Amino acid sequence: MLDLVRLYLQAGDGGHGRVAFFRNRHVLKGGPMGGNGGNGGNIVLKCSKQVNTLQHFSGRKQYIAGDGERGGKRREFGSQGESVELVVPPGTVVWLYDENQISRARREKYGIHGLMYRDDVLREKYFVDKETNNPPVREADDVEMDKRPQFADFLHARVENPEAEFLPLQAGKLTKLVVLARDGEQVTICQGGFGGRGNESFKSSSHTTPMEAEYGTFGERKVVFLELQLLANVGLVGLPNAGKSTIITQLTGARPKIANYPFTTMEANLGVLNGPEGKSLVLADIPGLIEGASEGKGLGFDFLRHVNNCQKLVYVLALAESELFEQQLSGDALVERLAKQWQTLITEVNNYSEQIAKKSRLIVVNKCDLYSPELMGKIEQWARQTGESVIFISAATKRGLTELSQAMWL
Repeated sequence: MLDLVRLYLQAGDGGHGRVAFFRNRHVLKGGPMGGNGGNGGNIVLKCSKQVNTLQHFSGRKQYIAGDGERGGKRREFGSQGESVELVVPPGTVVWLYDENQISRARREKYGIHGLMYRDDVLREKYFVDKETNNPPVREADDVEMDKRPQFADFLHARVENPEAEFLPLQAGKLTKLVVLARDGEQVTICQGGFGGRGNESFKSSSHTTPMEAEYGTFGERKVVFLELQLLANVGLVGLPNAGKSTIITQLTGARPKIANYPFTTMEANLGVLNGPEGKSLVLADIPGLIEGASEGKGLGFDFLRHVNNCQKLVYVLALAESELFEQQLSGDALVERLAKQWQTLITEVNNYSEQIAKKSRLIVVNKCDLYSPELMGKIEQWARQTGESVIFISAATKRGLTELSQAMWL
């Protein structure tokens, strides 16, 4: 599942006004009749539940809207540039990396949801010697694209790591522009430029042959990251091969890839848990994390990206069969290994975000069909000592799943 892309977005520039004069075989030197240029096209982001990934952006890194047409010779307005609409799934976060001056001016004055008015923009005149001459070339209002490919590291680099190549969030380089969460919600991410006025707009009784017109204003240009964060109610968190995929399969009927080896789940999977009175919960099977996930190790970024929007976290602990049947390991040693799993999970989540670590949570011990009553008693004793309570389940035999599903609704 493609859930992070970087794009260069360029709205259309406004068309230039034209320097032109009325001419026919009876009138050799008529008055000014240069038309106004057309407005540039916008780039619009639209949220739609018809798509659920950013896969359709794969292989394309820039989107450019059409420029406005130059004004005509007989007071004709130039046509408007063609706009571009980009469809994104619910849960898409738009991060700003870089922008041009006109984009920054709109954002600082109106925010991303407001649009500039023509009078808000500084319009520049140009002069020509002959009406047939093109407007002089001017300096562009552009951004310089950064082509470094480490998208995930770039987006999630932590300020505590001085060796990180990118510290954009902490340095103010990345700004969260908008979160698109509702179907049909849309935002003009890049506004097109305004068309310039033709020379007819500058005539007066003392200035009857104006040889000036206006440039069209520049359209906005941005380099943005689109990041898809899953909109799930409950996230299943655990080390690789803890049985999260089997749990979500048994509870919701979802069909993620399941196998007896670590990192079977390489991307987040969703399932719907039906509840009383027609209510439902969306469960997310998050890729397994390892120690150092908050620094990007393993699939850490994939895990941490999707856990942001979950209202409740279910921490899934499980002992491997090789550990359970190793005769040299005592019950206390097995509990110690389970406690280490818990400490790894809660530490990584807390390192990434203390706010996420404080979310409502459940601790689930999976594969309990392989545990002895004595071992389960020791696990319960450890949980009480840490101020937590545990739910024992066996995803394979469905034991305890009813209790777990009921607890998710609380």
